[in-house]
Amino acid sequence: MLNTCDRRLVCLLGATVVFAARVAVAQPADPSARMVDVNGGQMRVLTAGIANRRSGQPVVILESGAGEGLDNWRPAFDDIARVAPVMAYDRRGIGQSTADSVTPTLHRVAESLHELLGKLVVSPPYVLVGHSWGGLFVRAFVDRYPQEVSGLVFIDVTDFETTREEKAAAVQPADRATVIAPPTLPPIPPETPPGLRAEFDVVGTEMTNDYREARALRPPSGVPIAVVVATPPGRLQGLGGVMVRLQIKHQAEWALTSPKGLFVAADHVGHMVHRDDPALIARLVQHVVQNSATTR
Repeated sequence: MLNTCDRRLVCLLGATVVFAARVAVAQPADPSARMVDVNGGQMRVLTAGIANRRSGQPVVILESGAGEGLDNWRPAFDDIARVAPVMAYDRRGIGQSTADSVTPTLHRVAESLHELLGKLVVSPPYVLVGHSWGGLFVRAFVDRYPQEVSGLVFIDVTDFETTREEKAAAVQPADRATVIAPPTLPPIPPETPPGLRAEFDVVGTEMTNDYREARALRPPSGVPIAVVVATPPGRLQGLGGVMVRLQIKHQAEWALTSPKGLFVAADHVGHMVHRDDPALIARLVQHVVQNSATTR
């Protein structure tokens, strides 16, 4: 039986797997995006404003959630591009990018992004924006390349920090076994492309092993951080609501302990915040970009 505390994330994960398995192999040609040869494979990228970038100006890097590629950012891309130079991309094995021969762990994805930026000759500083599971990839990039990051934006990021002890203490005794049990994940459809399957295998391993790799990542420091958590009607109710409040507790600290940090609990949006309110994400990016120069 699926644990109530993990139902929201697991259902999102399952829906993404099914959707991506259906569309990842049949995306229409897009003249505005291009393929780049990177370390024996190809990665699809979409950029704006890079050629006219001012010296020292941060470049905004958009990191999608599990199973999602650069098209996930279409609703907000132009708004963000009006703030700063920006790049979205398909991770290896996602969208139109070719699969990696190496397991796409959090650090491996960070390394692949770094290789892509090098191939494009897009130098730091970077402001990284991560949605959902993409926030963990962002944290891995900061862990590996801290001096290259000048700011961070986290959009309804998967809560990997709340411990089983915290969960148990936050609920009634009768609910403790439910909230601390490992999640039961939906099966990945057999027709799922290999690269996409590899990413979801890593997601499942992290979730069932209490986010072992994610918990080992060093927290970012010295850069402005903006965080938004979606709190639509009903999300703060029941056992799931208790877990969301723990998520808020931890992720609000990311902003509160950063210079010029900003935390938003948004009750007018769902999990896809950047699709529901692109202007909000652009404002958060603008806040971080404007303040990143004063923190380095």
